[in-house]
Amino acid sequence: HAPAMLEMLGVPYVGHDPLTAGTLDNKHVFKQELHYLGIPTAAFVTWHPARGAFRPGENLHFRRTFKDHRGPFIVKPVSGRASLHVQFVEEEAQLAEAAAQVFRATGNHVLIEAYLPGREFCIAAAGLVRAQNRHLVRLEEPFLFAGVERCLADDEPIFTSMDVRPITSDRVRTLDPRKDGNVLEELQELGRRVFVEMNLESLVRLDIRADAHGRLHVLEANPKPDLKFPTAQATSLICAGLSGLGMDYDDLILSILADRLDLLFSQRRGSVTHLLNLLD
Repeated sequence: HAPAMLEMLGVPYVGHDPLTAGTLDNKHVFKQELHYLGIPTAAFVTWHPARGAFRPGENLHFRRTFKDHRGPFIVKPVSGRASLHVQFVEEEAQLAEAAAQVFRATGNHVLIEAYLPGREFCIAAAGLVRAQNRHLVRLEEPFLFAGVERCLADDEPIFTSMDVRPITSDRVRTLDPRKDGNVLEELQELGRRVFVEMNLESLVRLDIRADAHGRLHVLEANPKPDLKFPTAQATSLICAGLSGLGMDYDDLILSILADRLDLLFSQRRGSVTHLLNLLD
């Protein structure tokens, strides 16, 4: 709601417009958009108790979507933060109770998707203006960075919420272009497609997971990814690998700000007349 309120007040801001923010923040709407664009994502259905009790065996939409898949599944809120209330469910028979628990915790629609057993990755995409050593450059394509693999512990089928287990350096592996070139190229292409084909204007982080055959699927997008300043105790997925690009944390923040100012000055000058007056 914040961008919508700022739009109404005529206050320029850094971030996605209201429609884009809502689309990215609602996992089922985002995944429907992925389907439309032909971008792979894990099979999914949604449920709300207003439709009645969730009975997978009697739900025609569930049967058409998952066909012979009987588990495992992931049950999560359609909108949330930090992977809270996300459950790994082994069997179809456990889905009804898991979905009910997620609804009781959130009061919102519940997303049920097929669990993908492969490696888990992230990639960030931002606009065309990038800062390096405080020097601004304009790119021809979206700025794609933070290509990382999430390192899961033996007891983690999915990544634990950072509120429970902080993101430390041993839980993230920056992908090496020489050793992981093929995976990194595929991640970057997915990031580029989402950013360009969904007409995004600001930073987004994609969470991506491989299936049993190594095929990558976009799980969700984070329109407001964690921008925590990295310390010895914890970091953020967005900041991983910045040094390999010749950037530091201040370069990242400057990139986001400068890219937004560039868009406002070139496309929406009427909303930043006060800033233009300062420049004059």
